[in-house]
Amino acid sequence: MRVRAAVIALCLIGCAAARPKGFEATLEVDFGPAGKPPVHRTVQVERGATPEILTGQVFPVERGAVCCDARETAAIDGVTADPAANRWWTVSVNGSKKVSPFRTRLKPGDVVRWEYRQYGQ
Repeated sequence: MRVRAAVIALCLIGCAAARPKGFEATLEVDFGPAGKPPVHRTVQVERGATPEILTGQVFPVERGAVCCDARETAAIDGVTADPAANRWWTVSVNGSKKVSPFRTRLKPGDVVRWEYRQYGQ
């Protein structure tokens, strides 16, 4: 009976290891007034990934208190939010802007879109 339990346990461990731990999500980045070409890329991410983690797999991402929170995404690929020029990074997931770049957990097939925009002009 113990041998049977051991075989079943090994089978379950092997099956779990064979299953992929992640999924694909799409990253779109529009650098707007920064003049860099837009990016559209499908990326493999692990479960629990956030928009910021997904983006960090493709570009260097910097955090910092641009406005209100030290966890804000301050720069993507060297393009920094600039409050003096009213230039900001915004993020959406599947078109919804009611997301947090560091809290929202992505699901398979999600589309994360970052836009760098100048407002008030």
